[in-house]
Amino acid sequence: MLKLPDMQSCICGNLRKTTRVITQFYDQHLQSTGLRTTQCALLRSISLHKNIAVGELAAILLMDQSTVTRNIEILNKHGYIQIVPEQQDARKKLISITTDGEHKLEAAIPLWEEAQRKIEQVLGKQFNGFLETLDSINKLGK
Repeated sequence: MLKLPDMQSCICGNLRKTTRVITQFYDQHLQSTGLRTTQCALLRSISLHKNIAVGELAAILLMDQSTVTRNIEILNKHGYIQIVPEQQDARKKLISITTDGEHKLEAAIPLWEEAQRKIEQVLGKQFNGFLETLDSINKLGK
């Protein structure tokens, strides 16, 4: 008979569950803006990095390029971003935030901050240690 390991201590499984819970928590806070957590993060990064390519955006956020592309299409459809071909290579598309996108991001930031404060309150003194642990885990991928 196959002896199965105790999956209660599986880091991957536990982090995936926790990530889903946290994403849903932020999504609930952002609900009134119509943005999802991923879209909010993308808008923020696009705002910080003017005229950025999809691949660069995916690399900065450590996201799958197909996930970035799918969400970019949604943001573009709503007029929050603008996509233009690069002058030297028309195959490469550059993304920038529009005025509507900036307004949407401005509406989302206080809601994101509220969610963040609630999580910090729940974690209390463990918050900084938690961030350090996450940073250590993130370094495994580098």
